[in-house]
Amino acid sequence: MKTLVIYDNTGYIFFQLTSDKNRIPEGGIQYLEDEVPTGKRIVGIDVSVTPNTPIYEDIPKTDMEKLQEKVEDLIQANAELTSIVAMETPHA
Repeated sequence: MKTLVIYDNTGYIFFQLTSDKNRIPEGGIQYLEDEVPTGKRIVGIDVSVTPNTPIYEDIPKTDMEKLQEKVEDLIQANAELTSIVAMETPHA
């Protein structure tokens, strides 16, 4: 299996990727430092503009976050239903 290694002129290794389908860098290797906004991740770099800028996308919710939202929705629905039942007056 091939390993792609990204390193600087001192030999310091920044990144290693092992895969059968590694893409070899074309031209020079560039870098940027960026403060990634909360809830986002970088999925690419827009090289059509100078300076190059990151392309973000929302980080998908985890299964735990999805379940927590469902629990909160059920708690709210239960509270509303309880309130409706408590407000009903018995018919004589």
